[in-house]
Amino acid sequence: MSVVTAEKLCKVIDGNWVRGDKSTKIKGIISRCVDAKPGHIYFDVRGGKGGDLNILEALKNGASAIVISKHKKQVPFEDKKIPVIAVTKVWEAFWSIVKFYREMYNIPVVGVTGTSGKTTTTAMISAIFRRRWKVLKTIGNLNLPPFVPPQIMRLKRGYQAAVFEIGMNRPGQVSKQSRVIQPKIGVITHIGTGHIEHLGSYENVILEKSGIMEGIPSDGCLVLNSDDNATARIDLTGFKGKVVYYGLDKPAKYMARDIQVQDKGTSFKVKIDGKMHSFFIPTFGKHNVYNALAAIAVARYYNFDVEEISRGLARFRKPRMRLQIVKGVNNTVLINDTYNANPDSIMAGLEVLTSLAKGRNSVAVLGNMLEQGEFSVQNHRKVGEKAEQLKINWLVTVGTLAKEIAHGVKSKDMFIRSFNWTKQAVKFLRENLPENSVVLVKGSRGARMEWVVRGLMERD
Repeated sequence: MSVVTAEKLCKVIDGNWVRGDKSTKIKGIISRCVDAKPGHIYFDVRGGKGGDLNILEALKNGASAIVISKHKKQVPFEDKKIPVIAVTKVWEAFWSIVKFYREMYNIPVVGVTGTSGKTTTTAMISAIFRRRWKVLKTIGNLNLPPFVPPQIMRLKRGYQAAVFEIGMNRPGQVSKQSRVIQPKIGVITHIGTGHIEHLGSYENVILEKSGIMEGIPSDGCLVLNSDDNATARIDLTGFKGKVVYYGLDKPAKYMARDIQVQDKGTSFKVKIDGKMHSFFIPTFGKHNVYNALAAIAVARYYNFDVEEISRGLARFRKPRMRLQIVKGVNNTVLINDTYNANPDSIMAGLEVLTSLAKGRNSVAVLGNMLEQGEFSVQNHRKVGEKAEQLKINWLVTVGTLAKEIAHGVKSKDMFIRSFNWTKQAVKFLRENLPENSVVLVKGSRGARMEWVVRGLMERD
């Protein structure tokens, strides 16, 4: 963060100066006392007696200034030099500083949202951008509101572009983040039923993801998947920016053709400026071709040439625990796709499993999908139906919710086993997994399916 004075920040948040040295230099903002460091201004978002303890903890950790509610009668420390600023709403004041800081940097900024594909698409866009620019991107997939401020505060002089993931688990979070991030380009990768438990309906999920438009300026751009069923249901009324589509089937500006699965990834062709060009991504699955198309659309908006795009995509690094290939016991191939899961991403993973098996036994080890609410049984069974449709050889479920995946299979040809715990599944698979199988392991983050991968990895 660029250093500013406490007096300057007081004006930014329309605060009332209580006491302290107005010339105190501030080089960071924080709302968690445990994360406070020297030079930080701490926002007492909790308030009350608990807030007093947090303020003292923040000061102990080095905080140089404090923001409190105007309703707070006194602060729990005596040092009169430490700046104290009072505001009407502490949390809103915190976000107003984040927005102020974001506006200090006039660089290309991209925001990526969607039910699935956000992290991979962000990584692909960043890989292309790095062919030309120094790029700041979201760390890991820390894309929920509490994590966005520290991501933005990482901006500093020297960065030439930024790519931010915009996630959510409650209503209104996408629009709020977008208004602060202010992306010149917004990408909606895919809208599925993830988080439907908290939003109540698929229509509400679509509305929530569409909130990214609220931060895009009138001369900006929205990039949409033409093949996604939700795209036609996005209300573009009032959006003044440009809309660019990508896809495989329905008409779009950027369409992939001749998709080929290779040993180390996937190749495909895209028509750009009237000419077909070949691309390669070091990962698998049709869903990742969609992600690459979104990245191509963003790069072309900023006039990256085909060679820069091609080199960037070929060199992008897959996020960890997403379609990572690992050597397993009994000479098996493990597909570690355990970071998270929703119905669409699991079904996409099953398609990858089928394409990589190529005549070998295909084994799907699937855990619970969380945040499905009243649609949980229905959505788990849809996954089972997809496994049957793809003629997966083995289905192993882990967790009480995941048992419904097995109930979605009607055929008696598939070998099926269900377990409550990962240890049970690992023990069974290590003893019975067919030689040379290809094994997909996937489930929601809370299902801890990465433990299955660890248990099945070949041990030296």
